[in-house]
Amino acid sequence: MGDAIATGLGTFSKSKFNALLNVRAAALGALRTALVQEDCTEVSTSSLVNIAGSCENPYASFTLNYYGREAHLSQSAQLQLEALVIRLKRGVFTVNNSFREENYDDPEMQGRRLSEFTLIEQERPYEGTNAASALDAIVKLEEVIIKNATKVVLEKNENDVKHLGGDIPYLMKVVHNPFSRITYDEALALLNKKSGKYSFGDDLGIKEERLILLHFNNNPVFVTHYPARIKFFNMKRTEDGERVYSADLLMPRLGETTGGAVREENGQNITRYLMASSIARYIQERGGDTLQTFAEYLNLFRDEEPILRGGFGIGFERYIGFLLGSNDILETIAYRSMQPKSGAKM
Repeated sequence: MGDAIATGLGTFSKSKFNALLNVRAAALGALRTALVQEDCTEVSTSSLVNIAGSCENPYASFTLNYYGREAHLSQSAQLQLEALVIRLKRGVFTVNNSFREENYDDPEMQGRRLSEFTLIEQERPYEGTNAASALDAIVKLEEVIIKNATKVVLEKNENDVKHLGGDIPYLMKVVHNPFSRITYDEALALLNKKSGKYSFGDDLGIKEERLILLHFNNNPVFVTHYPARIKFFNMKRTEDGERVYSADLLMPRLGETTGGAVREENGQNITRYLMASSIARYIQERGGDTLQTFAEYLNLFRDEEPILRGGFGIGFERYIGFLLGSNDILETIAYRSMQPKSGAKM
């Protein structure tokens, strides 16, 4: 018996698999502990949902037959968590799998995407404050728990991180230094100094994210206040209506690792934003009724008092890639099984 394991994605070292399991376990345990310490309760959420629960990108949703009805594999538990926050006025989080039909071999995003990955999502009320303060609190919480998890992994599994290629001095520096912060508009200005081709409303891909990170000497950086039209419909909008109170955390080398935002609390606004969104277009293209599809969610704003709330999601495998200094998301998976044909979606 040697040190090699044959899997659907190739042959790998047993010692590296062992180290990876140790790092993943330590990181996930630390993230869970940090969220509990922040007075959030872990809950279980459903992975079988209607299209409303596949809320990140309906065009990348996996569909299946649910006893004769169409169902979807969840991309995000956000709407389920929001319902708990709105009805119970308490902080919650979940650790669940997210399913997205995205192309691993996409030249623009190569090495960053999985069809199934671990998503840690947190939502909580922000009563008695405003949207700007709530966003600041979300950003602060993300930084605290990411730093805490990194510190715990280094304390418990430094040798494992080294064995997998992680840069220990760099990670220690990240733990002890503040994360950087820049607005989306400032990011565009920075990018346009280099190429001059970006306009308001353009999304930021891995190429742009790496340029921003390089500007900050590869220190993790929050990009805030993205255009409303490229974000999820229920994010709280700024007074001009053009931007949202959002924050994406970019981390070397896989780029965006967490995404968070303040949620709109006005039911009439939410309905209006929903009807103008890409998910409404997706439903209408298939002859569906958008308001009926989202009825359970929209009823929350009829039945309960309005509440300012917000939260974030952490792409766990991208965070592990940050710890290991890896450009390849496949190096972060606890067990490897299925390999699609080259060029196929994964």
